[in-house]
Amino acid sequence: MSQFTYRLQPLLEQKEELRKQADQEVARQEEELQKQLSVLQALQGRVQELIEKRTGLRRDLMGRPEQQSPLTAAEVRERSEFAKALGLDIQEAENKVSSQRLVIVACEARLNEAKQHAAEARREVEVLTKHREKQEERFHRELQAKEEVALDEIGNVLYATRRRST
Repeated sequence: MSQFTYRLQPLLEQKEELRKQADQEVARQEEELQKQLSVLQALQGRVQELIEKRTGLRRDLMGRPEQQSPLTAAEVRERSEFAKALGLDIQEAENKVSSQRLVIVACEARLNEAKQHAAEARREVEVLTKHREKQEERFHRELQAKEEVALDEIGNVLYATRRRST
């Protein structure tokens, strides 16, 4: 009995390898996106921390919590300058957050592109797999038809031999 051989098997194997690579790329892009999202979260935490620090500084600008004596003009000016510097730090941190959001948008675009590529690779493998299945089914039907013809011939020969002998 002959064995089915799919003539496009090397192509199917190549497409399966490309599908695996595409799936790995999707995983890599998802991992990169998660990493960038955690960076964004850390940057947003830093902005919030600086805002809270500035708010506390403004609240305590005119008084000394540890002492009841009034602040000198130099101390008030120094605290005011520190609050302004914190404002600049907050602005810089917010700019970093905005930049990180752009990085995340780019990561999401790369992820979507990788997902589309992986879906296309899966479809190509699926098409070749279905083609292989149909070819194999066709091969088996043809083989079965040949066997039926051979059995019919054997049956006819046996019938003719018995008929002659009687």
